[in-house]
Amino acid sequence: MANRHSAFQRFPHPDETLSPDARVRQLADLRARLDACASSYLTSLGRTDGPASRELADTVHGIRSLVRPGYTPLNSYLFPWLRFARLLAYAAGVPSRD
Repeated sequence: MANRHSAFQRFPHPDETLSPDARVRQLADLRARLDACASSYLTSLGRTDGPASRELADTVHGIRSLVRPGYTPLNSYLFPWLRFARLLAYAAGVPSRD
């Protein structure tokens, strides 16, 4: 998981021209939350408590809610985040809300 987290940290941030200012802030928040969830998971050696599990589930749901059907430029950023978020949720034993 540490290698996946390191790779996630190198993923590019979405281009600000792809979405309105509010969406850019939302994306930055979701990315920071996912990074914090991964750091918490690694720090606690894979043990997650109730609040951490809920935060991770909410973050996965938040990223998933921004994915649009078909080809959209923003999806090229969100899909790698979503893959990492789902892998982290699976490893942490967090049930999916999708």
